[in-house]
Amino acid sequence: MENTRSNTPSISPAAVVVTAVFLLVSVIGINWFTTFVPVVLPDQASAESKSVDELFYILMIIGGVVFFLIQGMLLISIIAFRARPGDHSDGPTYHGNPLLEIVWTIIPAMVVVFLAVVSFNIWTQNSEPKASVNMVDGQSIAINVNGARYAWTHTYVTERFDPDGNQIIINSGAELHTYIGQNVDLTLQTQDVIHSYWVPAMRVKQDLLPGDPAKGGRPTELRFTPVRVDGRSYPVEYPIVCAELCGDGHGRMRGTVIVHEDESQFLAEFYEPAIHAILNPPADPVLRGEMEIQNYICNSCHILDRLGWTATTGPSLNGIADRAGERVPGQSAEEYIATSIWNSGAFRVPGYDQQMAAFGPDVMEAANVMSPEQLYSIVAFLCTVGEGSDCDMENAGMAIPNAIQTVFGYEVDITFGMEGDVDAETPEVEAEDGDGSS
Repeated sequence: MENTRSNTPSISPAAVVVTAVFLLVSVIGINWFTTFVPVVLPDQASAESKSVDELFYILMIIGGVVFFLIQGMLLISIIAFRARPGDHSDGPTYHGNPLLEIVWTIIPAMVVVFLAVVSFNIWTQNSEPKASVNMVDGQSIAINVNGARYAWTHTYVTERFDPDGNQIIINSGAELHTYIGQNVDLTLQTQDVIHSYWVPAMRVKQDLLPGDPAKGGRPTELRFTPVRVDGRSYPVEYPIVCAELCGDGHGRMRGTVIVHEDESQFLAEFYEPAIHAILNPPADPVLRGEMEIQNYICNSCHILDRLGWTATTGPSLNGIADRAGERVPGQSAEEYIATSIWNSGAFRVPGYDQQMAAFGPDVMEAANVMSPEQLYSIVAFLCTVGEGSDCDMENAGMAIPNAIQTVFGYEVDITFGMEGDVDAETPEVEAEDGDGSS
């Protein structure tokens, strides 16, 4: 039998022509196919999104050409080198083709280097610091994002001050407000595990990494600039999702980017009303507490029908006031609710093993910290969530501050938000009808 093991197969001109034609058809076909990509992708809502999509098109073209070229060559090989009727002999065995091996080594290497260079340039361009970031009313402010199981919290460190000289910080909860043309520069931190802040419409994503500083997590940054999208009526909402598996509530860890048409709309519809609400809170602590609690991440874990919360990671807050006085022997309902918020590890409801995010004095550097006055109003609100509250509702203006001082040693300024001749010592707290289910 003739030994063909050392033979080197030749590449016929016809094979070269067929390959070239097939390659050309693949390029044209993939390029046509990419025209439909914008239909399935989100809006190009940021300046960065255009270059990211261009890179995606390049990857689609190269990947499509490689796929169809390989499939085409496989089809040709199956047809051209199939066994003929009556031919039961073994096919020739070739040792190799150095030229072909060199070609298919060099070309993929060049493609990989090309993609690495293009990707690095786009990443550098999109992540480099920009001038005049977070401009609001002529000033550059800090915008912080805090991730915790299982919600996002956004805070705006304004250049405004309250009558006591304290810097006003707007807590917008899961909503990030911005406007077209604003160079957004976010500082992100995590309270627990790794999270990933992803805004598909902006084509930006950044991991949040655990580790000090000051127990708030290692800071990372994310930058983008919203642009106008044709056909959209502003303000426009775009989803924020967590792109890093962080626990059983990962799928519910969502937020919203609200893009306003211009800075004037941003100021009129979000910024100024938020500052006004902070400087002029409702006198009724229950109403104030109902507003305050929605600025935190409680909705990511708890059910509370009155506010439309549906999460199940933590125990239900429906009817919490009806059972708070029976949870811990020797603790009043006010003390139990206050302790559960500020010192979440003090008592764990049976059947719920997830650690609740911390809000108390030991995390004063974290984004979710609440003042004694905020704690007071939130406890006042939760004391009305039920049908037969265990709280002392007739003397709530004294019972709740006394509970906070007894447990934590902090005095509460219950006059915050009150005006005129309101009785500061015993503000009236009216119980509201609530869902008494547990």
